Amino acid sequence: MHDKSDAELVALVRAGDKSAFGVLVERYQVLALRVAVRMVTHEELARDLAQEALLEAYLSLRHLRADTRFKNWLYGIVLNVCRTYLRDQRVQFFSLEAMRGGMRFDGPLPVAVAPSPQEIVEAHDLHQRVGHAVAALPPAEREATLLFYYDQLSVREIAATLGISPNAVKVRLHKSRQHLRRRLLADDAEFRMERRRKMIRVSVADVVKQVRTAEDGESSTYYIIVLYDESGRRALPIWVGPWEGQAIAMGLREFSTPRPMTYNFMAALLDAAGVNVESVQIASLKDETFYATVKLRNGKNVAEVDARPSDAVALALRAGAPMHVDAEVMARAGLDVPQGASASRQGTQQILDELQAALKPWTRSSAHSQEQMQQTQRELVAQVFGR
Repeated sequence: MHDKSDAELVALVRAGDKSAFGVLVERYQVLALRVAVRMVTHEELARDLAQEALLEAYLSLRHLRADTRFKNWLYGIVLNVCRTYLRDQRVQFFSLEAMRGGMRFDGPLPVAVAPSPQEIVEAHDLHQRVGHAVAALPPAEREATLLFYYDQLSVREIAATLGISPNAVKVRLHKSRQHLRRRLLADDAEFRMERRRKMIRVSVADVVKQVRTAEDGESSTYYIIVLYDESGRRALPIWVGPWEGQAIAMGLREFSTPRPMTYNFMAALLDAAGVNVESVQIASLKDETFYATVKLRNGKNVAEVDARPSDAVALALRAGAPMHVDAEVMARAGLDVPQGASASRQGTQQILDELQAALKPWTRSSAHSQEQMQQTQRELVAQVFGR
């Protein structure tokens, strides 16, 4: 019996076969529950209302005009049962409060493959804003919109469910699109302004090298960059690798090297390609790890690239790009700076002095005799090739 169509099952029920209606219940009870949950937001209450709607459908089956339309007819009964309950409880149908707790879009969020934490947050924010915009629609437009986009019903199916003409459905959908467009554009502008307000402009106060010796006598070297919010007098320390710490220190002062270093090369490469580094953001802090993004522009094309804070800061110094820290990140990990205190950049100078001392032997390489150079080359070939 389970392989029979809706129309065949309805005909059997009309002929007195109660088990045929049991098959229809198995087929559509999930749909009925889903509609009821969306309407009243509480699952237990929705389950009771869905059962009530199924019972009403059984008792009113004689009023079904087209046996092939059982699904849409049942959908309408569930809606009416829920509306009646909400009206009796004097609850506004599809109020914003109810939608916040009850409306769900169960499809996957539109995020890219392997999204960064920042992309996940933005996708979730967009998901919520669309839901709130739909909740704010007038009831008639909201109902048509949910049936069309959420339940994937056709215009004719919606018309049959709501008891209106297909043209009336099209008018409601057209108006809802206009309202959603205006609402989402306004929300997007407000959302972007809010995000900008949450970003704090910072500079690099210093880079500090620390050497710590463990009890067993083994020493470890750490490099720490300290970002500074001058207006709020807050400092944000971020631990980085030795190479990155040295590169940031070199970017803070005019430190020349015989050939371009990696970050100088990256900045020159982007400049040659016509790509401008617009800004760097320390956007989030998760599990004690900072996440950064670099905003790039090439004409009208804009892209945001996920990056380590150390790489992003080193590049920003070479490109002259502004640096920002998310206000929540600063609140969680930032430290207060005493009034009247200022950064001396002694740590940066110490790192550069050590680098300069390490480079001196290389600057004297021109003093080596030609014979010494040739001997070194022969030894190198023998070492590499075994001869």
